[in-house]
Amino acid sequence: MQKKTNLHSVWQWVFLVLLLGTIGVTFVALSWYVTRERTRPPGPLPTAILWTTTPTPTATQTPIPTATMPPPSPTVTTGIAVGKRVRIAGTGSAGLSLRDGPGVNSQRLGVAIESEVFVVVGGPTNADGLTWWLLRYEADSTREGWGAANYLELVDGKQ
Repeated sequence: MQKKTNLHSVWQWVFLVLLLGTIGVTFVALSWYVTRERTRPPGPLPTAILWTTTPTPTATQTPIPTATMPPPSPTVTTGIAVGKRVRIAGTGSAGLSLRDGPGVNSQRLGVAIESEVFVVVGGPTNADGLTWWLLRYEADSTREGWGAANYLELVDGKQ
């Protein structure tokens, strides 16, 4: 049994030497690779292309601005005066823009819809080839603005 133990011991030493040799060769090769002088290849260096995904924006409904209707040829409106009641007429579904001043370039404050009744509180003022009246809604005194006379009709028999 003594011979078997010695043979077993010899194989252990052989494997240990092989393992240490492999570690030593790996260390030497790695040291050479890290410390060697690097040379650039001839010509331009390649540029890396990095592909990324761009998120696609989700579709959102954007309100479509309603254009102010171009003024029709001026019409003569008689009987409209401060203190009279007028009805919005001839606008179809577009309504009449109520503005912060007389003129098509004045800021739009809101829209008076077809058939609404307003009281005339100011005017007349001529601007942009139109006659403008300051109108106030009867049910809400804070809702007022300048409207073109072309879209106003006098409410019969009421002041």
